[in-house]
Amino acid sequence: MARQKGGGPVDRRVHNCCPCLSRRGRVLLGCPPFRELIVSAGTYPVFLRLKGKTCLVVGAGKVGARKARGLLASGARVRVVSLKVSWAFGEEDLSACEVVERGFDAADLDGMSLVVAATDSESVNGEVVSAARARGVWVNDVTSADRSDFILPAIVNRGGLTIAVSTGGGSPAYARFVRETLEEEFGEEHTAMVNLLTELRPRVMDSLEPDVRPAFWEKVVTNETLDLIRSGQADELRERIERWLSS
Repeated sequence: MARQKGGGPVDRRVHNCCPCLSRRGRVLLGCPPFRELIVSAGTYPVFLRLKGKTCLVVGAGKVGARKARGLLASGARVRVVSLKVSWAFGEEDLSACEVVERGFDAADLDGMSLVVAATDSESVNGEVVSAARARGVWVNDVTSADRSDFILPAIVNRGGLTIAVSTGGGSPAYARFVRETLEEEFGEEHTAMVNLLTELRPRVMDSLEPDVRPAFWEKVVTNETLDLIRSGQADELRERIERWLSS
């Protein structure tokens, strides 16, 4: 039986042809019934490059602050429009955003790439959605997945590795549950792994022929490599990589 982080056993079961990984009663990888739910959600997963683009957040409560921080982390310019700004916005958040303390106006949408309607009022959020649709601007309504053009997933970040979890708006609580499970499963060794692979890629592209690159990556991208990173054996790992590159 496989071992989990911390030494306990990991219970692996097989449902038809799909491996399901259960840890402490938590399902980590979906078997066919879960896949069917994902397909039926009618969403198309995608990562957007928002660096330098301007996005609007309407509402400055706890939810609005969280959405604004996520947009800022992507490199977007963020404008926040709200009658009042809550304590959830720290000084750093306020200095990074353009904050307009008043009610929403349809003109606020001019020049926006994305909009998040994050007030606690369904009617105000509905007004934002209607105005955004009239201008062809994609909008997320935090109070209604059905009215949203896109869903903001739960995120796990490990350096260059980003894992996004969504239930298509069906159950944000379950998306958070899965995110927390993944945060336990994917430690900081995955940050180091992505950094290593990013550093290696140009060398591999320059020094190895296309037909041998897959075999090289299969040697590097393994649980054994992650174990070496976890145990601090960076020198041993780099020696192996140099041998593989020269062989």
